[in-house]
Amino acid sequence: MPKMVRWGLPILLLMLLGGVYWGTAPAVKTTEAAKREFTDSTGRRVQIPARPQRVIALNASNLDLYYAAGGQVIGRPTTVALSAELLEKIKSIPQVGETSSPNLEKIVSLKPDLVLGVDAPFHHALVPVLEKAGIPILLQALPNYQSILQTIRQYGELTGNVDQASRSVAEIEAAVSRGKAKIAGKKTARALVIWGSPESFNMAMPQSFAGNLLTLLGAENVAQLSVAATGPMPYMPLSLEFIAKADPDVILLITHGADERVSEKFRKDLADHPAWQGMRAVKNSRVHKLPYQLFAVNPGTQVGVAVELLVGLLYPEAKR
Repeated sequence: MPKMVRWGLPILLLMLLGGVYWGTAPAVKTTEAAKREFTDSTGRRVQIPARPQRVIALNASNLDLYYAAGGQVIGRPTTVALSAELLEKIKSIPQVGETSSPNLEKIVSLKPDLVLGVDAPFHHALVPVLEKAGIPILLQALPNYQSILQTIRQYGELTGNVDQASRSVAEIEAAVSRGKAKIAGKKTARALVIWGSPESFNMAMPQSFAGNLLTLLGAENVAQLSVAATGPMPYMPLSLEFIAKADPDVILLITHGADERVSEKFRKDLADHPAWQGMRAVKNSRVHKLPYQLFAVNPGTQVGVAVELLVGLLYPEAKR
C-alpha cells in the first residue's frame, strides 16, 4: 500500500486550478443599492458593485461561467482551455497573463471594478495590492459538479441576467442527465484516474473534480481502497503495487506540464513495468488519456461534454 508523502507542486497546482475547495459554497448578500457583500470561497467578505461593469477573469473556468450567465469581461487569462465559440467571442479582449502568473500592472491599468480569481496562492498574493488600489477580488473555487451550477446562478445575480443563468444551468443539467440515463442498469465500472506531471503520478480521490465525476456516474473509484485514503484529500501519491492489486477495469490519465516529459516518465515508471502490463485495463486496451481542457482544468459549462466522454470510456456498452 502507498505511504503518505508530502504533496509536490504539480498536485497543489491541480488542486487549485481544478477547483479543490472544502468549505461552504460562496454566498451573496446585498447590502445597499450600489454595493453587495459577497463571501468568496476563502470565507472573505468582499464589498463589490451590485452590477459590476468592468470585470476581469483570471482563469478559464470562471470566465466561461461568467459568460454563461450573460456577463462580459474587459480582461481575460492567457489560455486555450475554453470552447472554440467562447475563444472567438473573447479574441479581441486584452490578456492579463496566465492564471498562475497574472500581470498585476496590466490588471490595474484596465481599471476593473471586479476581479474573478481562484483560491490559490498566486491569486492570494494579489489581494493586498488590489485592495489598496480599491479593486475588489473574489477568490472562487469549483470543487465539484454542483459548484458549477451554483456559481452560474450567482454570476447571473451579478450580471442581472438571472433568466439566462437559469437557462445555462438547465442545459448543463439536461446534458448530464442524458449521460447518466445511458448507464442505467449497467454493471458498476471500476476505474482509476491518474494525474501525471513530469515530477510525479498521483491518484484522483472523490474530493477532486475528476473523482466527483466518477461518483456522479456510479463508478467505483479504486483509489478509495488505498489505506492512505483518509481525510478530504483530493489527490494521493500513486503506488504501482497498489494499482496492480486493485486491478481496475479502466485507467484514465490526465497530464499537466510538458507532454513529452510526462509521456517519457509514464513509459519509464509505469508502462514498461511488468506489474503494469499485467493489469486488466492494460490487457484490454482500456487506458485512455483525457483531454486537457476538460479534465486538467475545471470544464465549466463543458461538464456535459466531459460526462458524455466518461460514459463512453467507463461504460463502452452504453454507446451501442
